[in-house]
Amino acid sequence: MIPYFAYGSNLHPLRFIERVSSARLVGVVELRQYRLMFHKKSTDGSGKCNLVPTGSEFDFIYGVIYEINPAHKSDLDRVEGKGCGYLDHHISLQHQGRKYTCFTYFAQQAYIVDNLKPYHWYKQLVVLGARFLQFSDAYVDSLVSVESVEDPDEKRKQVNEALIEKIINYPNQVTPLNANL
Repeated sequence: MIPYFAYGSNLHPLRFIERVSSARLVGVVELRQYRLMFHKKSTDGSGKCNLVPTGSEFDFIYGVIYEINPAHKSDLDRVEGKGCGYLDHHISLQHQGRKYTCFTYFAQQAYIVDNLKPYHWYKQLVVLGARFLQFSDAYVDSLVSVESVEDPDEKRKQVNEALIEKIINYPNQVTPLNANL
C-alpha cells in the first residue's frame, strides 16, 4: 500500500473509494506552511483545488491520508489529470507518531489562473468531505465562504449532484479518524 494525501474533492471516503477501490482511510492530518486555493484551471474551465506553499507557519490546510494499492495509482493519475494540469509530488506528513511520505497532486504552473471559481457541486464535495472528517469549524467555514458558480453543463451538474446526494446519505457507520483538530 502507498500513502496518498487528499485535500480537495477526494476528501470524503465515499467519493475516494468510488475512484480507488483499494483505498483505506488512515487519518486526518494538518499540513503547515500551505494554503488551499481553488485556482487550478480544469478542462471544464472551473477552478479546482491546489496546494500553495507559503513558508508561513500561520498557513495550514487539513487533509487526509489514504493508503492505496500501488496498482491503482495509474487510475488515480488518470482521473486527477496527471500531466494535464496536475503533477504528483511527495510530501512528508506525521500521523499518530508515524511518518508518511505521501504522494499528492500540485497544479502545474501553466494551469494556475487566480480569478477562477469552482462550480457549486465541486465546492460542495470539498465541504462535505471536510465536515465528514470533522475538520475545525473555522476551516470548514473558510471553505464554505469560497465563491462558486453554477455549472453550465447540465449533464455534468446532474451527475455530480447525484454523487453529492449519495455522500449526504452515506451512513455514518464509518467513523472518521480525527487527529485532535
